[in-house]
Amino acid sequence: MNQLHDLLPLAVGILISPLPVVAIIAIILAPRGRTAAPAYASVFIGVSLGVVMVGALTAAGSSSVSPSGTAKTVSFVLAIVLALGFAALAIASWLSRPRHDQPSRTPAWLAALDAVTPGKAATLALIMAVTNTKNIPLALKGGALIGEAHLSLLSAGGLCLALVVAGSLPLIIAAAVATSGSTAVTKALERVKTEMIAHNAMIMTVLFATLAANEAAQVIRHLA
Repeated sequence: MNQLHDLLPLAVGILISPLPVVAIIAIILAPRGRTAAPAYASVFIGVSLGVVMVGALTAAGSSSVSPSGTAKTVSFVLAIVLALGFAALAIASWLSRPRHDQPSRTPAWLAALDAVTPGKAATLALIMAVTNTKNIPLALKGGALIGEAHLSLLSAGGLCLALVVAGSLPLIIAAAVATSGSTAVTKALERVKTEMIAHNAMIMTVLFATLAANEAAQVIRHLA
């Protein structure tokens, strides 16, 4: 139970995901955005919940047959791998930033979203969710922390859902906003989309560096 407080930074890490948010904003701004945006959000959240539950079930199963020392060793090794992985991703994001006042390039797939349908939006959400190099390890670790806590099935399921909902708030809010036809909302979303594309590399660099530092702190705590 003592490690469940670590779910909060994991939820924040999942929540800060520029490209999935940019994608749903672009979908909202498309002609069929009102129906496509909820489809995108639902699939993305569903996949995320599945990943969290896989982490929870795996950890619960392994901890029930393994001694606590083994579980701590697995947690320690995982923290090291994540710290190194996030540090490498932070460096890669920093190196990919636009230089010499060059404008950020809009991904080609974003331009294709003008003709998006609910089915295509759902497919895009599936692809983005299963290939997300940041969210997948965070969701698995969050699930593992829940599984290791040996909670009741109802409590564990509720925590898995709460973690996913907290990490998906931008998508949930955006999907709700999709029902509004307000001109002011549309202009605001256009600005958010432009800014997030322009600063995506910097946002991800800071985020990956923060996640690496958090995992390094976990490693130090294991060694102490």
